[in-house]
Amino acid sequence: MFPLRTDDIKTSQLSNGLTVMGLEYHKLPLAHITLMIKRGSERDPQGKEGLADLTAEMVTLGTEGRDSQQLALAMERLGARYSASSGWNASFLEFFGLSEDFSSLMDLMGDMLLRPTFPQKELQQSQQRRISLLIQQRDQAEVIADEIIVQRLLDNTPYAHPTYGTIPSLGGMAADDPSSFYHRYYSPGEAVLLVIGDLTPAKIREEAERLFGGWKAKEKVDRQPPAPTRPSGMKIIAVNRPDLTQSQIRVGLLGITRNDERYLPFQVMNYILGGGGFSSRLMQRIRAEKGYTYGIHSSFQAGRIPGPFIISTFTPTATTIPLLEETVKVMEKFVAEGAQTKELEEAKNFLRGSYPLKLETPGQMAGELLRLKLYDIPFDYLSSYPETVGNVTLDEVNTLAAAYLLPKDLIFVVVGRVEDFLETLRSWGKVELIEYSEMIKDCSPANTSKHASTT
Repeated sequence: MFPLRTDDIKTSQLSNGLTVMGLEYHKLPLAHITLMIKRGSERDPQGKEGLADLTAEMVTLGTEGRDSQQLALAMERLGARYSASSGWNASFLEFFGLSEDFSSLMDLMGDMLLRPTFPQKELQQSQQRRISLLIQQRDQAEVIADEIIVQRLLDNTPYAHPTYGTIPSLGGMAADDPSSFYHRYYSPGEAVLLVIGDLTPAKIREEAERLFGGWKAKEKVDRQPPAPTRPSGMKIIAVNRPDLTQSQIRVGLLGITRNDERYLPFQVMNYILGGGGFSSRLMQRIRAEKGYTYGIHSSFQAGRIPGPFIISTFTPTATTIPLLEETVKVMEKFVAEGAQTKELEEAKNFLRGSYPLKLETPGQMAGELLRLKLYDIPFDYLSSYPETVGNVTLDEVNTLAAAYLLPKDLIFVVVGRVEDFLETLRSWGKVELIEYSEMIKDCSPANTSKHASTT
């Protein structure tokens, strides 16, 4: 589906404010339908983290005319798939089936979106499933490390919690919370319907008008979420798990927003540092030369606010401190000496060459188009991507490295057998010590049964 011209995307708006986007795809007789609500977990009320994601699921679990089993059977008869989820900034209802069943698929989507009943039995079961999954994840050191680093980087913002919620927040949901979230935030003025498939724009518009033309608009609820405060001074969080023989390590700082004009140079910089697999500096130094780990990489998330920029790795307990020291040295060298011309060209060549592979299927294209729409980025971003990446300069990359790779302001999270390296960490600065046993108190049978029965 690449390259894509801006004119290929047919966009219109219904009288109630619903944006309708259509993209013809005639290689296969398929229809990929996505409804995006521009409200996600950033709108979770305090103490009810995970509500946006729970609400998205509940929309699919019962309507005025069908229960969850009937909805699932209707989709199965069509040989179609559907899913619902919520991210930081948006919630999604996604359908995928044959283009000849487009009208039937739209009927099912319309039924779910416009007439959900939020059945209490389904709500209880969903809460129990989610709590059980979180209990299982409490044993996974990598999950704990990921959650802590994001929470500390995005502290005092609506993004500081996992989109899937926590054990206390899920257990504390009231019976009417998903319905309240739905009625407040699910509105045509906040929604985008994207259809990619073996269909004409006229057919897409006709079905959208038929199903959603009567969807009543609501008062717009809009606010700019507060931006996180950039870390100042080194912060060290150590989670003590005496049973582990390896340490899970996260090194974090804040990145940029998605609509920042430096987004693509930032991608290039990240590729050179740790996003480029075996060609990255972190992999070359930490794995290939030092042998401290099997894998280390850097990645960043960009949304309406500056998102986390995180280096993730693991290592045997004995090499925890050497790995941290070498990671900082790699960053310091990047800032001091800058990127090399060869590294820059390798990064640009990879990003340009791999980009079309990320847009091969209707689902991949839908995801990219909706992200652009969500963050108000023109669609010509797609067609201009190779040229824009090709124009990234060494000066741009090195300026970004100097501005963002600040070792003195890093946040370190280490989950492992802390007694083996605690004193060294304390010589670097103040250490916040967390006992793993305290983190799993909510996972006791008495507490989880209490949580699961609140509705």
